[in-house]
Amino acid sequence: MRRCLSVVLVLVLGAALWPATSALAREVTADQADDPPSVLADFDNDGVDDLAIGVSGETVAGQDAAGAINVLYGSAGSGLSGTGSQLFHQDTPGVPGTAESFDFFGDALAPGDFNGDGFADLAVGAPGESVGTLAFAGAVNVLYGSPSGLTATGSQLFTQDSAGIGSSAEEFDDFGVALAAGDFDADGVDDLAIGADGEVVAGMFSAGAINTLYGSPGGLTGTGSQLFHQNIAGVPDTAEQTDLFGFALAAGDFDADAADDLAIGVPGETLADGVPFAGAVNVLYGSAGAGIVVAGSQIFDQDSPGVGSSVEEFDEFGFALATGDFDADADDDLAVGVPFETVTGFVAGAINVLDGSPGAGLGGAGSQLIHQNTAGVGSNPENNDAFGFALAAGDFDADDADDLAVGAPFEIAGGQDFAGALNVLFGTAGGGLTGTGSQLFTQNVAGVGSSTEPFDEFGFALATGDFDADGAADLGVGVPGESVGGFDGAGAANVLYGAPGGALSGAGSQLFHQNVAGIGSSAELFDNFGVSLGAVVTGANGRSGASATSAGGASAGSAGSAPARAAG
Repeated sequence: MRRCLSVVLVLVLGAALWPATSALAREVTADQADDPPSVLADFDNDGVDDLAIGVSGETVAGQDAAGAINVLYGSAGSGLSGTGSQLFHQDTPGVPGTAESFDFFGDALAPGDFNGDGFADLAVGAPGESVGTLAFAGAVNVLYGSPSGLTATGSQLFTQDSAGIGSSAEEFDDFGVALAAGDFDADGVDDLAIGADGEVVAGMFSAGAINTLYGSPGGLTGTGSQLFHQNIAGVPDTAEQTDLFGFALAAGDFDADAADDLAIGVPGETLADGVPFAGAVNVLYGSAGAGIVVAGSQIFDQDSPGVGSSVEEFDEFGFALATGDFDADADDDLAVGVPFETVTGFVAGAINVLDGSPGAGLGGAGSQLIHQNTAGVGSNPENNDAFGFALAAGDFDADDADDLAVGAPFEIAGGQDFAGALNVLFGTAGGGLTGTGSQLFTQNVAGVGSSTEPFDEFGFALATGDFDADGAADLGVGVPGESVGGFDGAGAANVLYGAPGGALSGAGSQLFHQNVAGIGSSAELFDNFGVSLGAVVTGANGRSGASATSAGGASAGSAGSAPARAAG
């Protein structure tokens, strides 16, 4: 499984909290648009969402964990299929870069229309990429959509040494560890935020940073790109050792101004009272024409007014993020994963939900705290469940209020350690998420493919999309520890389908892995197929947002001034 240094840091510092057998994947945060749905993971522009699946442990040309992605295409009425699927890696002709050991290509994914041509494109993180001799500096590949789906033609490779991109490539920066697509400048073309959680800022190891690249008719470009970290004037708090700023990202329009905003997970944040790894979330707001600005930026933790629970060591608030309009009020809200929260004495996990509002953005007023001890929520808190490890929002019942899927990949299910589980919470107009009518899925639920086995990690990654074009969101569930053909950790993905007026169901669900007919490559030891997923990521106002997960060098750009955003 993935072994980026940020993973090692969390394993070492929080070893008592979750199993070292697991890698960290970044789920793509999903947020289904209101009526009519906006299809933004439609790589071939046929009106049906498609699904990209990260296989970051894939061996390519003898290079261990070079990484790859498989792309499955949706079809109206029948959903996803292996037929016509694609396999991409850095040895695919036309894809920039070269497959090398521990590149972890596919470890983070973000769909978005970066050139405004109506075809969804795909950003692919390779946080282990060496840049020159700099190990784990990280890179991002971008594949563009076409009538035949994703193509290597015109694809791009970005690093922190690319022209215009702030800072410079340094060892263990982990550039590309998390990705989020959104229209931050409201020009109708998607932009891309890139996490570099290993970036050193003012000598602080793994303080973390993010870069933002802006879309154009020619695609993404370094021109006008921005660099943000906690030592930039106006960004709340201060860069500190192992903050991991940029570990998780999600885009959504929290203030309903038609420009997407950016939530940044800082799960390693030590708060003012000295509580290590309590975690925090920084929020930067987008603006028409100017893009991301520091004016009005915010920071939240579990001691912020109105935010449920309180800060505790190793909670890791901000580990996962998802945007959705859970109360159907036409602005996006933010779900924050706190997978190591202590609940009734167990390190079981929880989520906080912050409410958006027109003109004001996110706030603690009306926020919610939900865990497996909340009324109606299936299962019970147990040690190492990691409820909130992965999040994805989508309108599974097509009632105009977004719902939330919550991964608990280390849940004991069917007596099997770390088999994993999934809770689904439903949104309500005016009321937000509720435990009433919630669902609990494992691989032992009728219709859900495969069965619970130790270390499957069902729910490790999540993504939503309307794969059958019925108007209700469907859910992809990553199971990167799944054994396939006798190969441990080969990985799989389950797909559960939603229905207007209904809910997610095991009926008609699908199981995909690299031994399924039509899917490129074949199942091998520790491929980790399903470690990340990329599908539709639309916001309440029709724009996109995505999420995905070290020692670096000093950040370029002055720490006392806000990053400039060039026009264009």
